[in-house]
Amino acid sequence: MILTEKEIKTYISDVGNNLFCSRKQKKQILADIKNEVLTYAENKRITDINEIYAHFGTPEEIAKAYIADAEPQNIKKAINIRKLLVAAVAIVLAMLAITFIIAIVDSHNANAAYFTDTPIEVITTLPQISD
Repeated sequence: MILTEKEIKTYISDVGNNLFCSRKQKKQILADIKNEVLTYAENKRITDINEIYAHFGTPEEIAKAYIADAEPQNIKKAINIRKLLVAAVAIVLAMLAITFIIAIVDSHNANAAYFTDTPIEVITTLPQISD
């Protein structure tokens, strides 16, 4: 059985996860790698993803090769953007958690019955019986 498109997509995706560059550069790099891998797999009738790893290297190795050629400023910028996104998501999740906890406590307090030691006066009237 010839190597599936899904296996190649996973391989290319793994390379992309290890690339730190602009979106435009990443898209171009991944398109080039995908074309090379597809061409190689079709020409050699590759049946196992390990043959791709053996010929091209691991996704990490490919990413390192491209990173070595990339400008350091682009790498730093991509890492900073990623850190900023992670921090923003963490802050939003923390705010949602706090809001949820406050809503639960408020709901509990609104539904709780409180007892006091105030005496209650009960007035009853008895019906009069006539003779």
